[in-house]
Amino acid sequence: MTMENVPVIDLSPSFSGGEEGRQKVAEAIRAACEDIGFFTVVGHGVADATIEALRRNAREYFALPLAEKEKVPQPVERISRGYSHVCSRGLAYSTGKETPPDLQESFAMGPIDEAPDDVRGALAERYFFRRNTWPHTPAGFAAAAEAYYREMERLSLHILQLFARALGLDDHYFDDKLDHHTSTMRTIYYPPQSEAPQAGQLRAGEHTDYGTLTILTGDDVPGGLQVKLRNGGWVDVHPLPNAFICNIGDLMMRWTNDKWVSNPHRVANPPAEYAHIGRLSIPFFHNPNANAEIRCIRAFYGEAEAEKYPPVKFGEFYLSKHLKAQNMTVETA
Repeated sequence: MTMENVPVIDLSPSFSGGEEGRQKVAEAIRAACEDIGFFTVVGHGVADATIEALRRNAREYFALPLAEKEKVPQPVERISRGYSHVCSRGLAYSTGKETPPDLQESFAMGPIDEAPDDVRGALAERYFFRRNTWPHTPAGFAAAAEAYYREMERLSLHILQLFARALGLDDHYFDDKLDHHTSTMRTIYYPPQSEAPQAGQLRAGEHTDYGTLTILTGDDVPGGLQVKLRNGGWVDVHPLPNAFICNIGDLMMRWTNDKWVSNPHRVANPPAEYAHIGRLSIPFFHNPNANAEIRCIRAFYGEAEAEKYPPVKFGEFYLSKHLKAQNMTVETA
């Protein structure tokens, strides 16, 4: 039966329930990934204090004057580092659609660890392992973000191992493709809308995510995340307290020959009566190694069904999407 809401999955049995617990959780994840591509997780083991510390620092940061925020700008390569001002990107461009720019501002970071030897000195080091830079205010922003990022690393690996199990593979199937992951994280603020948006303009345009897995915490206020259903309609996704919203990215769709769905989603504008309310969102985008080869897993096609996607290196695939959104161009910049 087609899902019309994002299911809630308790991860705690996968941590403490042995083989039976892991299998039960994996089966619930498989059903969600085959149908809607989104699920909410509880029982994830991330401390509330770690989440709230980052949310508190992010709120303080976005309340700063624009001149202060712009002291740590996004690099000229347009990668996910530093501050991006309102209307500086359009996510729908990653799907080939031209829209007005998105009504959001953000601060981004990438891997904390140094680049591995296989990309050191190459273009991939500059794009995927550029050093993170931080504002002086608030003083605790960097520490809070890095602590949260480390927790997302841990949780992502656990969920990717459940993905492997859900696909009938060894739990550690993806491990060697993730050991030098290139994951990014954004703290995003959708400011109040003092003026009506342009026609077709959203807080975040319709898009899919580019990597393996996105883990999101966000405010439950009007003007939030919406997921596209198979019938073409949209459903609002309401964050639960102390839970994360997860969705799979394009790589899982390619690995499974479209058996799992990387579902289009967007962030809607608030109704006029709620336009004065801003919204904070923190997505962690789990991405594999820059040089990881992404090709359909052999179990998902056979003589009667060919591979739907050619093999591709993750770094090349990611930049082909990311730079379109960042530069708001249909063709890769």
